[in-house]
Amino acid sequence: MKKKQIAILAACLACVLLLSACASHGKTLIKAGKEEISVNVFQLYLSRMKGSLAQAGNAVTDPNYWNTYISTDHTTTADFYTSQVLEGLKHIAAAMIMYEEYGLSLSDTVEDEIDMWIEKLIESDGGGSKATLNSILAAYGANVTVLRDAAILEAKLSQLKEYLYGKSGNLIADTAIEEYYKSTYYRGYQMQIANYYYDHEKDANGVAVRYTDDTYKKVAYLSQTVIDALDEAEKAKYVTVENTGEYFEKYGVKYGDKILLYRDGSTEVVAYDKENGMIRYSLDSKGEYIVKQYTEVEMQARYERAQQIAAECVGNEAKFLQYATEVSDNSDFNSTYAPNGMYFNVGTYTTDTVFGTFSAELAKLEIGATSVLASDSGYYVLMRAELDTGAWQKDANSRWFTTLRGLTLEYMLQQKTTAYLDRVSVDEELFKTVNITTVSSNIRY
Repeated sequence: MKKKQIAILAACLACVLLLSACASHGKTLIKAGKEEISVNVFQLYLSRMKGSLAQAGNAVTDPNYWNTYISTDHTTTADFYTSQVLEGLKHIAAAMIMYEEYGLSLSDTVEDEIDMWIEKLIESDGGGSKATLNSILAAYGANVTVLRDAAILEAKLSQLKEYLYGKSGNLIADTAIEEYYKSTYYRGYQMQIANYYYDHEKDANGVAVRYTDDTYKKVAYLSQTVIDALDEAEKAKYVTVENTGEYFEKYGVKYGDKILLYRDGSTEVVAYDKENGMIRYSLDSKGEYIVKQYTEVEMQARYERAQQIAAECVGNEAKFLQYATEVSDNSDFNSTYAPNGMYFNVGTYTTDTVFGTFSAELAKLEIGATSVLASDSGYYVLMRAELDTGAWQKDANSRWFTTLRGLTLEYMLQQKTTAYLDRVSVDEELFKTVNITTVSSNIRY
């Protein structure tokens, strides 16, 4: 504990020394034209990155997380993210050269708004004391002046973006967005083979009974229209029998006078309307669904089924979608949220979530390839599909493209700032004194 306290005090002392070296703005780390960006603004940005990683579930308080080598050239996680933040700040500095060249300047109103924001923070977070707020900001390598410097920098960047690309990027044509979409996005489908199920009524064969409505009195059979649309060989597998004798004993009165069966070799099951029929779920005393887990033996069979489906669907999108409708335990996700598939931008989901897993796995696959992933909830079968033109313009896909225009804008701006990077200089010696481990996690400032 004592060592930990000493380490924290040492980190805070380093921040204080960096600030005191050049009034309250901090030492200059980056120069670009007339713009100077302090090492403390850099630290503030590092703390924001650390905060984002913490929110994503990364172990940012564990030294082993930062000391892990992520490359054979001995780059650690700390090295990687520190360099990423520096590279981003260099591009911002390059943008400031453009800002100067275009003759842009902030209005007094914008600067006044920033000052008012600072005053509100002093009141709300510092209890009316600038010194108190400074003591809070010191954990992020900053103080009130540094926070203002960063806000001014971001206001200029925002003004430059609007100058180049219009308000909210409205000067970026659909053709440019489509080009960015086609070069950076990928599309895929999923189906779930869960390790749990909601307890429900089953027939003598262990198959979920389907009813015509929620009175659960009449069994729902596959319609004759659906059967007639099948080829002759498949159609012949459907037979109708009288509900008497052994059948009545097995199934009972709710199946009606006649029972529609599906026979395939030694298999004989009731031909329920699985698409439209209603399942009667079991509820507990509170009216909640009763959840049950499959056994190990059952899960092995389900895993083998997932592998079989994945193998059958390689290069066959239509078959995958058919299985996703008929077999998937979360088919409602596809119909509600991903009717045309899931769309991911490279690096959109870096978090330890199911979407992060899907995104990373789909990025590895060739178009038409499939994969089976194990998860806490069972297995997922994934398939990568070809991008469809203009998918981002369809309302049904809108939830996957909320950031597309902004990402396109950022990409286009980066293409321009790259040309100015040779006019950006970094104090390499000063840079060596700071990395992401020297600041606290920041999601507030």
